Amino acid sequence: MRSLNSGDKSASIAGKTERTVQIIKASFAVCAFASLVAVAVTAAIAAQNQPARGGAAAQEQAPPPPAPQPKHPSGTLVIWGDVVNFNPPTTPNQCNPQSRFKRGERIGFRMTAIDGGTGETENTAILTAHITYAGKTVDVPMRWRGNVPYPKDQYLRAPNEMWTGGWVVPDDAPIGTISYTVTATDRFGRKATYRPFAAIPSQLAIVN
Repeated sequence: MRSLNSGDKSASIAGKTERTVQIIKASFAVCAFASLVAVAVTAAIAAQNQPARGGAAAQEQAPPPPAPQPKHPSGTLVIWGDVVNFNPPTTPNQCNPQSRFKRGERIGFRMTAIDGGTGETENTAILTAHITYAGKTVDVPMRWRGNVPYPKDQYLRAPNEMWTGGWVVPDDAPIGTISYTVTATDRFGRKATYRPFAAIPSQLAIVN
């Protein structure tokens, strides 16, 4: 076997050193890539676990969707209701029927929606009150109370048949009669409109 001279030894050592450096560089590249992947995966998981806008409390407050009802739809969609005092519970006449309100007071619209064929509550109905005053109309969305908690000390039973919506009388509301209607539509495309009785003395009005 031929012995290596000093030149051959130097070349061999230089080659080995270069290969070692290349291996170290490749290892660093692999480690860096793995770290980036780990960071990306962690960020994705964190994003998935983040609550929607409004926080976890908002998600917990979202009511469940209504369950399908046998034999619905049947007949027409029927709605009716009344107007009550929706001021805070500690104030007089809270939740009592009322048609006269002052500026700053809260008007409460209570409605029910019925499947005309079965006579049962149509829990897929979406109701909106429309209040007209001073030449403009304000839409007040109403909420079905059948799938949310309720104060049991204030109800004889679960208000499964009730929709409610509230509107605070603004400072620019003129003194006098104001008009309102309530419209509804359900998942089956049925529509209905409620108008209060036409007797003038019982119309909704703003007073001093």
